Amino acid sequence: MKKRAKKIVIAVLLFLLGACLVYHFPVKKKLRVTVCTVEGETAEAVFDVWYQRILIYPTVMNGTITFDGREYKKVPVGWGSVSERIRRKLDNWRAVDEGLFCLKSNDIIERAGNLIDFHSSGKGIGKQFKAFSFIVIKDSALVEYYGPAETAEEAEKIRAHVYQLPQE
Repeated sequence: MKKRAKKIVIAVLLFLLGACLVYHFPVKKKLRVTVCTVEGETAEAVFDVWYQRILIYPTVMNGTITFDGREYKKVPVGWGSVSERIRRKLDNWRAVDEGLFCLKSNDIIERAGNLIDFHSSGKGIGKQFKAFSFIVIKDSALVEYYGPAETAEEAEKIRAHVYQLPQE
């Protein structure tokens, strides 16, 4: 009986170890989506991103966004202390740190003036692209796009959802 109990405990521990390893594999997303402003201006964005999940730290989005023929790369962010990261993970278990993307360029001034700030109201990796917004800072002009949307009406609905505005 003791041998059988040992085998069961070892099998459960191996299963948990395997599940933790699989959880840490990056989750890749590649999609092409039409985005729109509330004024009706449409554009196409190509997302080639991956999510790095860590059991005790928040999930992080990495990769590139191609918008308006230009490629933007994820800007690494400061994580803070270990205890801060663990607390953030516990407070928002399914939340994803999306963040800031900057233009791929060797010119620091051009990079600083061309940014994309990505936001999604979805919790969890699978819901990041159901309704999202991103602010494009291009040569000192700010434009906010919503996606996936092809009309101003769709963009307004997504805007209300992302920012949790009251529906009219």
